[in-house]
Amino acid sequence: MKNMNLKKLMIIALTAMPISLFAQDGASAPEPVRNTFEHGFVMNNFTTETNGNHSLDVAIQHRFGTMDRFDDLYGIYAPSNIRLNFTYGITRDLTMGFGSCKTQNTYDLNWKYKLLKQKTSGMPVTVTYFGNVARKFINDTKILNSTGVTNQYNKLTYYNELMISRKVNSHLSLQVGGYCAYYNLIDSASYAGKHLFYGVTAVGRYKFSPQSSILVEYNHPLGVDDIAKATQPKPNLGIGLEVSTGNHQFQIFVCNANGILSQDSKLYNTNDFKNLGVPSWIIGFNITRQWGF
Repeated sequence: MKNMNLKKLMIIALTAMPISLFAQDGASAPEPVRNTFEHGFVMNNFTTETNGNHSLDVAIQHRFGTMDRFDDLYGIYAPSNIRLNFTYGITRDLTMGFGSCKTQNTYDLNWKYKLLKQKTSGMPVTVTYFGNVARKFINDTKILNSTGVTNQYNKLTYYNELMISRKVNSHLSLQVGGYCAYYNLIDSASYAGKHLFYGVTAVGRYKFSPQSSILVEYNHPLGVDDIAKATQPKPNLGIGLEVSTGNHQFQIFVCNANGILSQDSKLYNTNDFKNLGVPSWIIGFNITRQWGF
């Protein structure tokens, strides 16, 4: 009888025991680190973040004119550049998008794929690939090759970048990347006959409150020393503030790149922020909104 009672007590104790005690190994498994950045881009640079599964993102990117004169309110009333971008999360790791930029009526298809994910242990970084192909819809007479002929192929440009990020802690996130941009048609005299351009990027975010962050970016072109000084691509430095309310992000900043499309902002940036005698700074902002489906 005593053995029977002892068995009953053991069964009751095992039944009442928390299931978590039997799942200690599973609970300690590494988990992906989330929200390294609040959005898929920071100022002029894309980040390693993807939309997420079945999530639509709509973004408005705006760049004012150069801050050089009071009569146009330091560029706010000057001619501006605007871009609209729509991206959709095909899967949690794959995002596809479509954009339209005011400069030269440029339309682009873009994509982003997360190759590796930072985890709480093991994998220390997130690695994401971004690319696009863009076409200029401007008058054919403005896109002439050396024989005076316009081929539609000449209106195409391409951009590819591999980005590596790490969420250091709940406040600080860092990212570096390497990019290459290719133009089917280029002014050979101005750009030393080059069609392929490459360089490095760096992005940082410091989150000082649940909704607000300080943003910093830096882009540096490489291999451009042989390009004429007047058209030589210059590094871009950006400093800004981001406010996030969950499904909305608002970024306002100053930078010295007036292009918005990735390849244009890297190649056509001739504003030199190191030359203090020549105005080079531009005010910009990005507004984004996400919907889940």
